[in-house]
Amino acid sequence: MSDEVQKPARKDIEEGAPHVMPRCPACGQPEQLVWVHGHGQCAHCHMNVMPCCDGAVCETG
Repeated sequence: MSDEVQKPARKDIEEGAPHVMPRCPACGQPEQLVWVHGHGQCAHCHMNVMPCCDGAVCETG
């Protein structure tokens, strides 16, 4: 067993880079989505920031 301390694998963590949180494109607040009727709204300004299906197609059978 080794007494060495393991270093982080990612370079940005090793260099101490701050974690970047996604932000609402409308109000700039840290992104916190509230799901209403299938679409995501910003919890701060209530702007629809995530459309309900975003063009996705349902595959059946």
